[in-house]
Amino acid sequence: MTRNDTNRELSLLGDWLGHIKGFTLLEILVVIALLGLISAVLIGGTNSLLLAKDMQDAESIALAAITAARESAVLTGRTQLLRYGEKDKILDWGAGRMLLPDAGTIRLLPPAMRSAALIGGRLTESALPGVRFYADGTCDPFRLEIVQQGRSRILTIDPWNCTVLADKANQTGLTTNGRE
Repeated sequence: MTRNDTNRELSLLGDWLGHIKGFTLLEILVVIALLGLISAVLIGGTNSLLLAKDMQDAESIALAAITAARESAVLTGRTQLLRYGEKDKILDWGAGRMLLPDAGTIRLLPPAMRSAALIGGRLTESALPGVRFYADGTCDPFRLEIVQQGRSRILTIDPWNCTVLADKANQTGLTTNGRE
């Protein structure tokens, strides 16, 4: 390569770079708008994740344990028994465990009120020792009583898909300090 060839290449490179003057105003505005949209989506999603983390109450943990016990029974092909230990506040289904927060407690109740006693002005039912979840995705019929912050709520669980039934009994099952 001769000196003239090198000078010509540098001259061509300089001419090419001389045509690049920067970004247009429209290009800069489009980039700023895209960054604004992306940040709005990320900030909104992060906020909901942080709020969901704080919502770990007794009801959501109990429903998550019910779902996990059902999934475990379906995946392993074996019946799983979900039990609740009142002393240690642990939901145990053999393949996993979940700890309830100190502020809440639950009870596994029979599907219908059969034997109840009036104790101290409050109607008290005897709790079930456990609930079975079967390999076909069904479970024993039962109700779930959640007591949290002085309030008691009873949810009826559908035995066919092991989810909460959306009926009037669940909506009016909210009591305060044992009184309806």
